[in-house]
Amino acid sequence: MSDLATARRAELAVDLRRYPLGEPEAMAPVVDRARAGLARDGVAILEGFLRPDAVAAICEECHVLAPSAHHAITVGTPYLSLPDESFPAGHPRRSEVRSSLAAVAYDLIGSDSLLRALYEWEVLLDAVSLMLDRPPLYRYADPLGALNVAVMGEGDELGWHFDQTDFVVSIALQSADRGGEFESATRVRGDDDECYDTVDAVVRGDRSRVTSVPMRPGALMLFEGRRSLHRVTPVTGTQPRYVALLAYDTKPDTDSSELLKLVRYGRLP
Repeated sequence: MSDLATARRAELAVDLRRYPLGEPEAMAPVVDRARAGLARDGVAILEGFLRPDAVAAICEECHVLAPSAHHAITVGTPYLSLPDESFPAGHPRRSEVRSSLAAVAYDLIGSDSLLRALYEWEVLLDAVSLMLDRPPLYRYADPLGALNVAVMGEGDELGWHFDQTDFVVSIALQSADRGGEFESATRVRGDDDECYDTVDAVVRGDRSRVTSVPMRPGALMLFEGRRSLHRVTPVTGTQPRYVALLAYDTKPDTDSSELLKLVRYGRLP
């Protein structure tokens, strides 16, 4: 398929009436709202970003890809690290949280995939760069991690954690029967204060700082998770939760470590 045809497929997948990508003046209010949400809450959600027919088509792709996803169960701290025994028992740096999910690697998503066409569409890259106010952005060079589908079935969850990247871009595709809710405690730590007491309270069940972030199928989400503690609640039921993860960075040629690849995908390229 030609680059032009691929771009046209991606363009047809987006609700361009609500989100006129590639039209700077028309997109300006969308960009402003996204930046305001990120500044206030560390998150911006573009509801109905994808058209319903595009969501259905990509979910069909996910049904085919899901059996090839690598499933991993990890136990670590909310800081995505091993417990640091230099801290006292019960400290968040020694707390353990469980995460369980499967990931479809980029190299398994075929060149004819609509999801892949969206990720590789320059117009979408430019729009995300503007909304995050980090132009220019670059797609990851990671042959496994540039684009993933996160598949979560019965018993899967993401424990409370902070991200190690400044932002995450995702598209909700299919909700689980029950559970699989995205929850966030916004900006619970700062640049100069880790706020360990607050982190500990959230991990132990304090809900006073926690909000549920709606992730309805078709929504594009921009999330700054380095300062916001967040999780995905346990999934139950037979219908899996599908979320596409689109990896971008402010630097070109970004790749993941071999250890991360082995944990997340069970293999190296």
